[in-house]
Amino acid sequence: MQTGQHHHEPTKGWREAGVSREEWTRLESLLELVRQEHKRMELSPERREWIRERVMERFERNERRRRRWRAVAIGAGALLVAWWVAARVARSQA
Repeated sequence: MQTGQHHHEPTKGWREAGVSREEWTRLESLLELVRQEHKRMELSPERREWIRERVMERFERNERRRRRWRAVAIGAGALLVAWWVAARVARSQA
């Protein structure tokens, strides 16, 4: 990733803000460390694909679980309604 030109001395704005050449050099070295770490931490396409597959597997597993619980809830609700209707019918005939 290219972030722009590397300046070896502070630009006018930085100089006006009171940044010395030594401070600027330290800042540049810190920025270079950040750039190197970013390159080191970048994921390879294979690693990205592996992560994506794992995420999709977990999503599908959770989706199956959600569907099962929804079916159980619907079945339980239907059973309660059937019991309530049967109780009403039984009372009306008594």
